[in-house]
Amino acid sequence: MVARSDGVGRGSEFIVRLPVIAPPEDRAAAPAAPGGAATAPARRILMADDNEDFVDSLAMLLRAGGHEVMVVHDGLAAVAAAAEFKPDFAFLDIGLPKMNGYELARCLRGAPATAHTVLVAVTGWGQQEDIRRAREAGFAIHLTKPVEVEAIAQILQKPPAA
Repeated sequence: MVARSDGVGRGSEFIVRLPVIAPPEDRAAAPAAPGGAATAPARRILMADDNEDFVDSLAMLLRAGGHEVMVVHDGLAAVAAAAEFKPDFAFLDIGLPKMNGYELARCLRGAPATAHTVLVAVTGWGQQEDIRRAREAGFAIHLTKPVEVEAIAQILQKPPAA
């Protein structure tokens, strides 16, 4: 991302470059994503984050890649959505309102519908203690914001636990 301004009152210019993801109908014909990474099979993905701009933008990119994505903005909504949606992967913020990500992960691990969902912490909390607590709560992977789309694409390459 690039940001420029000629000064106060002169306006601003923002340039954002996003990776191109093949539309679902082209996925079979496109064995590799930009940068040479293999294209992940379509996944059911739950995303819970109270930063709506971040999570909605990321969800849009994942949907463009052929994934089925459900977005919620608090921990309690994530519990309800997960029970119904039964995601393969759940990308969860730790600092969620109503129920934090650690409690949410424990809930999802204890529920039959989500016991095998791959839980990924996507958070601004990146100290060793935060990573340890995330693992203890049931997260398989810990990503510290800002998160690169390529990191999420690599995670989605892995088969969900059976």
